[in-house]
Amino acid sequence: MRELFRGVLPDTHILTDQASRDTYGQDWSKVFRPEASLVLLPRSSHEVAACLKICSENRIAVVPSGGRTGLSAGAVALRGEVVLSLEKLNFISEPDLMTQTLRVGAGAITQAVHERCKTLGLTWPVDFASKGSSQIGGNLSTNAGGINVIRYGNTRNWVLSLKLALMSGELLELSGDLEKNNTGYDLKNLVIGSEGTLGIITEATLKLTPTLENTNLCLFALSSLKEVSELLTRCRKQRLDLVAFEYLSRASFECSVNFAGLASPLPKAELEGVEAFAWVETVGEAPESWFASLFEDELVKSGVQSTSETQRRELWSLREGIAEAVMSGGQVHQHDVSVPVRRLPEFSSVIEAFYREKYPSFEVFIFGHIGDGNLHIFIRKPSDMEPSRFVQEVSRSDLELFALVQKFKGSVSAEHGIGLLKKKALPFSRSETERRIFGVIKRAFDPMGLLNPGKIVD
Repeated sequence: MRELFRGVLPDTHILTDQASRDTYGQDWSKVFRPEASLVLLPRSSHEVAACLKICSENRIAVVPSGGRTGLSAGAVALRGEVVLSLEKLNFISEPDLMTQTLRVGAGAITQAVHERCKTLGLTWPVDFASKGSSQIGGNLSTNAGGINVIRYGNTRNWVLSLKLALMSGELLELSGDLEKNNTGYDLKNLVIGSEGTLGIITEATLKLTPTLENTNLCLFALSSLKEVSELLTRCRKQRLDLVAFEYLSRASFECSVNFAGLASPLPKAELEGVEAFAWVETVGEAPESWFASLFEDELVKSGVQSTSETQRRELWSLREGIAEAVMSGGQVHQHDVSVPVRRLPEFSSVIEAFYREKYPSFEVFIFGHIGDGNLHIFIRKPSDMEPSRFVQEVSRSDLELFALVQKFKGSVSAEHGIGLLKKKALPFSRSETERRIFGVIKRAFDPMGLLNPGKIVD
């Protein structure tokens, strides 16, 4: 197969060794064993398109690969597919100050984009823990969320245009850097969030926004997620200029503190009866009277405000490091669900009772983005449980969890996507008619079903 691509790529950009195939054929989910046939490293959009055309002509399936930080097995090569990595398309152009935009390659690292814009007082406001290794193409392909969604929305809001390579070898420039374009279906926003199943994003023009100044971060300890939701209501009533509003359960907080090797930022004596922790970041400080009222009304049991950038980073590290902290302790099964924000307290109580009563042996860690109704549920295997039994147990519990999500009119995947891991869950969030339309769209872009096969639709 290697010979097919030698007219397009140099030999050094066609990898066939086992280590490379294992590395590029896997993502953070680590559930499936990758079986990639080879790895391609194109350097331009035209090389991507040429590689796809060769694959199409020879009926070779392709899995696009970015930073491989996904948790739904959306970038796993499972059945001998060619892996096409975008890491060489990592250019970052000069920001356009007049339009506040930036042209980048799909392989550009998210944090590198942030750093490139920072010196100009601008930012691309998509932010999450994996930004140091995630790539822009993957951010767009999954319509990434993160800690700033409450203020800025998802990735889709911050993309002006993109270049898309199709399996046919064609290149499409979608939206063409136009702020207004009302000429038919919006293919750009259809592709964003499609998990690389319709085409491969090779370049994008990103929208930028001025960086925020004088932000203030508070960490609060509360009795439960119900009180956390009440805290969000009070923030809204006070008209605080919210940047982020995040949550960790007590088990998650303690796991993160221990993993980071930091002292608890809150006195242990004040944490009796505490089961929830909230990170609230605002532009400017809240009025002292409002802050004091939280304690006077006994809504908040303990709290601290960051007084320096160092302390601010340490407080955020406890929230951003939670996934790594939990996964460092053993085999983990994870969920990424959402429900309407107003129903979050009730949903959380139901979920906690569900695991406590039906699966008491599970180590359950719940955290997430309260402002947009998104909870992450990480279930860690008990040390005395066999891995095979754990898989059976979580598989059984999944169906019950998805039924609860459906009852609350929620989503089985708020931001991680469907990939391979959530395909069986899709009917709990999408109707039969919607799934049929998904298939029609897939065939229109990829008639032979060669691009990222098995993800979202068959």
